[in-house]
Amino acid sequence: MRNTTYTIYFGEHRVAFLAEPPADADYVIFAESLDAVSRAKVIKKVETDKFVAIVAKNPCEAFEYFGSEFVMVEAAGGAVLNDSEELLMILLRERWDLPKGHIEAGEEPSVAALREVEEETGIVAELFGEEPLIETWHAYDTYGRWELKRTRWWQMHATGGKLKCQAEEGIAKAEWCNSEERSEKLKVSYPTIKMVVEALEKMER
Repeated sequence: MRNTTYTIYFGEHRVAFLAEPPADADYVIFAESLDAVSRAKVIKKVETDKFVAIVAKNPCEAFEYFGSEFVMVEAAGGAVLNDSEELLMILLRERWDLPKGHIEAGEEPSVAALREVEEETGIVAELFGEEPLIETWHAYDTYGRWELKRTRWWQMHATGGKLKCQAEEGIAKAEWCNSEERSEKLKVSYPTIKMVVEALEKMER
């Protein structure tokens, strides 16, 4: 994977698993043992602090331990560019987003990403590279059950199709956005989507 992070978003708040304490954290948990990263303890801090940093000797191990207390959900999506280097964005529930969706049973993540792009926007695309561009994580409480969603994102290039919205999924618009337009739309988006676009822009340089 070209861009690996150990950050989980809870809405606009985030929990990052790191080897060293960052200067901008609102609260730091020094995880000398894995008990320090129990779901109950961490979520309590996320309710009041926007950026919680968990510092551990092995951030990956701490991240995996924390994630084991959630129901895992797998999703895939695409950061799609056309020949004019415009980014395909969708307006979903009054926020600008990128096409994505759940991976079906037995489906390869990359195949799911291509399928979701076409279903949600009408655009046929091909993968740009074999590995995901980035993966993002966000957690949410669904009727008393905490779920952790991993979304693997692929960089893609549009090869055909015609823009259309999958209205039954609540998508109000699907648009090609140049650099200035995508910057404006990201002001009304999600932190995870900003991470994807940042990773894409690093690849474009």
